[in-house]
Amino acid sequence: MKTRADIHAELERLERRLPRLMAELAADKVLEAFAAEAETLTRRLPAEHEAYVNRQLNCMLAAAGLVPGETEGEPCPKGG
Repeated sequence: MKTRADIHAELERLERRLPRLMAELAADKVLEAFAAEAETLTRRLPAEHEAYVNRQLNCMLAAAGLVPGETEGEPCPKGG
């Protein structure tokens, strides 16, 4: 993942995938499966994008109610 467009595309894919993971897996397995899928994004992420991507991933998890966060139940902000 090098370009901003690649990063946004992968974040959108992960956001679409999260509800499916929640429907397909036991609750205690969702975070592990999501982390595994997000690894393609986070593994070779340029340093200048790390904070943004981590914020977006945490927002997705909070919005889904999987982790505590101020965005729980709210959509994640786009762009950045």
